[in-house]
Amino acid sequence: MGSKADKAVFTVTGITLLTFLIASRVGTIWVLYPNVLIAVALFIYCIRQIDEDALLLSNSSVFGLAMTLTYLPMDWLFSRKARLIFYLRSDFLASVTTPIGIILNWVVFATLAAYCYQRFEMIFRVRFVDESDDSQVGSIGIGVLAATATGIGAAFGSVIIYGLGASHLWVWNAAQVDQMPQIASVPAFVPVSFLLTFLLCPYFFGVVGKAKDASGSRGYQHVGVAGIRCGIFMGALQFFSFLLFYVWK
Repeated sequence: MGSKADKAVFTVTGITLLTFLIASRVGTIWVLYPNVLIAVALFIYCIRQIDEDALLLSNSSVFGLAMTLTYLPMDWLFSRKARLIFYLRSDFLASVTTPIGIILNWVVFATLAAYCYQRFEMIFRVRFVDESDDSQVGSIGIGVLAATATGIGAAFGSVIIYGLGASHLWVWNAAQVDQMPQIASVPAFVPVSFLLTFLLCPYFFGVVGKAKDASGSRGYQHVGVAGIRCGIFMGALQFFSFLLFYVWK
């Protein structure tokens, strides 16, 4: 994992963690924008390189944008109606429930997750699958391994990011739902939903059920459609998880 795209992803991941650590200390949302600018600059630089990893990063960016736009209505429901989360800082558009800086960072998060899944799949395929074995079972198995690694990483990452932002950028459980289990001040259903959502990456990207086409290859779902699928599933999963706690409070 030494390509320019890999290094860019590692760099953006580190800067993102540092950014939210700083935001947790200074309590301002404006510090989130440099992180987005750095991520965009590095991603564009890598995408302009003509290699396979650049294509992965380009596809991941489309996935991240599609997933975020699809998830936004659910976040509006959580923050404006259910009052599950309350944002403490506004930026350019005060009338928008979710600050623009946070939305843009969501795109970065989703892009990183999608890239990790596709990169893990490439690595596991080279390591565990014989080139002569092109069966669908082998493809699904590799997809599941990659999705498991990505889901675990996304779950831990959600606890860290949402935990750092708590009480400075947002407040969880503003509706005061009783007996809501938490992990480091983050509702437990948040990392669980990230884990379960990215475990379904083989479905989102179309690995499951894909037959060979005329050229003999097994195509993938368009990354934009994959992002929409992912956003819908994550939003629905979080909604029903919250509803379960709310009804039983």
